[in-house]
Amino acid sequence: MADKPTYEELEERLKELERRTCDYGQIKQEWLKLSHAVEQSPSAIIITDQNGLIEYVNPKFTEISGYTSDEASGMDAGDLGEQPNEEEQHMWDVIKSGGVWQGEFYNKKKNGDRYWERASISALKNEENVITHYVKISEDITELKQARAALQESEKRRYQDQKRMAVLKFANDVALKLMDELRNPLVAVGGFARRIAQKDQPKDKLSEYGQIIFHQSKKLDSALNRALAHLRTASEES
Repeated sequence: MADKPTYEELEERLKELERRTCDYGQIKQEWLKLSHAVEQSPSAIIITDQNGLIEYVNPKFTEISGYTSDEASGMDAGDLGEQPNEEEQHMWDVIKSGGVWQGEFYNKKKNGDRYWERASISALKNEENVITHYVKISEDITELKQARAALQESEKRRYQDQKRMAVLKFANDVALKLMDELRNPLVAVGGFARRIAQKDQPKDKLSEYGQIIFHQSKKLDSALNRALAHLRTASEES
């Protein structure tokens, strides 16, 4: 017949039970706080088993994707989003090794709409350091990416406008310079042409005037060719 426990032994057992009860109460309170934080989180949260099958989603995930908790339960999390095969393999290599992966997914909602999300995925391990679950925390960044794309397009248009303005300014500068270069030869050609048109001009003078007109016309032709070459280059660069 086993000996009855002594008073001291009973008292020690009672204290142990009280301690365990207290620990359980503290653990329960911590669990409730964490559970509330997850439920109210502004980020979408998914918990999967070690194979990537969904076991839990929070309300924010339902709000973004359209899938209810019951609908999402058992789904393969990989079916919800797209990424290049190399990046997907890298992701699995990181989280299976116990690391934290961060990146983007191009996801599909329940109604077929597409959206971008930035996500962080990490592993949960048991006391034996074996991975039992994965936790994915993500946020919808569709509007952010659209805003960035719009900004880039605006910057591109602004650059093109600046380039066109630069070409127009260059063309205007070339035209002004050309006018300066053409003024003197044109005046000379016009003046000596009038002299040739006058009657009773000596032949030697007519020959001299013709040479001057020819020389000035060569200047005109050279100036025009330079201007055209500059304008053609500017047009090709634009």
